[in-house]
Amino acid sequence: MLIWHRNRLTGFTSLILAFVAAFVMPAFVCPAPAQADEDVVQIVHLPASELPESIAIDQQGNKYLSIYTKAEIMKITPGGDRSVFATFPAGSSPLGIRLDAAGNFYVALVGSTAADTGVWRIPAGGGTPAEFAPIPGSFPNGLAFGRRGILFVSESVGGVIYRVSRGGSVSVWSNSSLLAGTAGDGPCGQPHPSGFPLGPNGLAFNRHGDLLVANTTLGTIVRIPVEKDGGAGPASVFAGPDCRLWGADGVAMDTRDNLYVAANAERDIVRVSPAGRLHVLASSAAGDPLYTPSDIAFGTGRGTRDHIFITNFALFTSGVGAGVATTDVGIPGRPLP
Repeated sequence: MLIWHRNRLTGFTSLILAFVAAFVMPAFVCPAPAQADEDVVQIVHLPASELPESIAIDQQGNKYLSIYTKAEIMKITPGGDRSVFATFPAGSSPLGIRLDAAGNFYVALVGSTAADTGVWRIPAGGGTPAEFAPIPGSFPNGLAFGRRGILFVSESVGGVIYRVSRGGSVSVWSNSSLLAGTAGDGPCGQPHPSGFPLGPNGLAFNRHGDLLVANTTLGTIVRIPVEKDGGAGPASVFAGPDCRLWGADGVAMDTRDNLYVAANAERDIVRVSPAGRLHVLASSAAGDPLYTPSDIAFGTGRGTRDHIFITNFALFTSGVGAGVATTDVGIPGRPLP
C-alpha cells in the first residue's frame, strides 16, 4: 500500500504524504455487493493515529504489526498485551514485515531519505533495527522468503521484484511488464483510491516454487516461475484482472496451495484456488468489518492455525476500523518461511 511517494525527478528530497489526500477523497462505491460466507471478527481496535499495514506472527503466537504512522512495530501477545517492539528513523514508514527461519524480523521501510529506504532487520527476540539491504526506487513493500533463505522484495511504484541474498546483496529479479501498475481505471472501472500506479505488492510462493505476486491497481495475480539457476522465468497472469481483486495487497498461502488476498480497495478477502479460481470469503459489502484490509497472516498457536489474521489499515476510511480482524478459513496456513 502506498503511503509515501518519492518524486523520481528530484531523487530522495521530495516526499508526499499520500494518505492525507486519500482521507479527503469522496467515498468510492463498489460496483456490486460481494457475497461472503465466513464470519469475521475484529479483535484489535486501534486509534486513527496507529494504522497497521502488515502483520507477522511468531511461533509463540505473538502478533507484530507495522504501524506506519508511528514508524514502529507493535507487538501484541496472545493475551492481548501491547508494546512497542521496534522503532525506525523519524519520518519513515514501515510496510511489509516477515520472519526468517531463525526468527529474525525483516521490514520493508520507506525512509525519509533514500539512504534509509530498503529492508531493515530486527534480531530474533528484539533489539535495535538496522538496515539489511538498500532497495532501489521509492517503495519497497511486500516480502517473501524463497528457498535457501533468499528474500524477495516488491517495489510497488517501479514495478520490480528484487532478489536479496542472505548477505544482503540486491539484484533485479523480475521487471516483467505484467508487474506495472496503472494510475488509470482498474478492474472496477475507476482509478485506485491511492491515486498512484501501484504494481507488485504482496508476495508468496506456491508448492511448485513459483512466486505469486499481487498487482494492486490491475487486480491481478502474476505467477513467475523460479528457474533452476534461481532466475525469474516468464511471467504470466494467474488470476484476474477482476474487480474482486481490486487493490490486491498482502497475501498468504494455506497447506492446500490456496492463496488468500487482501483487496484493499474492494475491501474483500479473496481465496484463489491452485487453478486460479476466485472465491470471496469476506467482504465489507456483506457487512464484514474490513477497513482497507492490507495484509494476512495465518495463526501459529493451538486452535488458530486455520485462522487468518487481517490488518485493517483503514487508510481509505479515515482511520475508522483500524486494527486486526480474524476469521476461520478451515485450512491451516503453510508454515513460513
